[in-house]
Formats: sequence, structure tokens, C-alpha cells
Amino acid sequence: MLKKKITAGKRYQFATHINDILLPREESECLEAFLVVIEPGQYTHLHKHVENEQIYYVRSGRGKAKYQYADGRVAEFDLEPEDVVHVPRNTLHQIFCTSAPEPLTYLCIDGFPEGIPQAEPTWDSHAQEIYKLQKKGPGGT
Repeated sequence: MLKKKITAGKRYQFATHINDILLPREESECLEAFLVVIEPGQYTHLHKHVENEQIYYVRSGRGKAKYQYADGRVAEFDLEPEDVVHVPRNTLHQIFCTSAPEPLTYLCIDGFPEGIPQAEPTWDSHAQEIYKLQKKGPGGT
């Protein structure tokens, strides 16, 4: 069992956003949890997950979500506090912060139906792949 304050996780500063890790994937069979912080005017990179699906719980700020589902459908909707969002596997998605001066913050829970991926078994290994995608140097702090 794990109990942790929502702001007490290891911090990864990416080019577009911050992830504060609450439950690292290496401490679970099939889950991870982290707080995402996106500053006003910023956004996550457009990406999809083959091995996991996600649940977001918006804590503060406002934003916009853009999706392109595996079947080609496109969706866009606003995000505000207390919204819960599901991101299915193989769905291209991107999250934008539209509030100012407040950042958009949301809890993200990843579920891995087949277990934690062997190619990225730790959060550090996963972060390295994100840094490569964003062409930014390493830097979990």
C-alpha cells in the first residue's frame, strides 16, 4: 500500500509540461499515477499509447483536449475542474492549457492491461523516451 501527498512525487520537467510521479510503474503490476502540470499557452506533444489507457481527473485550471481515435474519428472538448476523461489505447491525443495565469493540473492514472511494458519498465526509462521525442535533455529532478 502507498500513501503520498499529491505534490510529493519525483518531478520530470519536459519541454511542454511537468509530471510529478505519485505511483511509479516499477512499484505496481499494471498501474502508474502522476500529476500533470501544463502552464498557460503550453500543451503536451501529440502522441498515443499502444500499451496503456489513461484516466484524467482535472484538479485546476482550464484546457482543451484533442483526440483522433484509431477508427479515424476526431473529437475536441474543453476541460475544467472535476472533469474525468478517458483516453483509450491507440488514440492520438494532445492536451492544451487555456487558462491564464493558472496552469492546468490533472491527475493521470495509466492502466497497462498486459502489465508494465518490458521496453520501458521504469519511469526513468519512459522519461528518456519522452525527452528523445521532444529533443530535450534528460532531467528528472
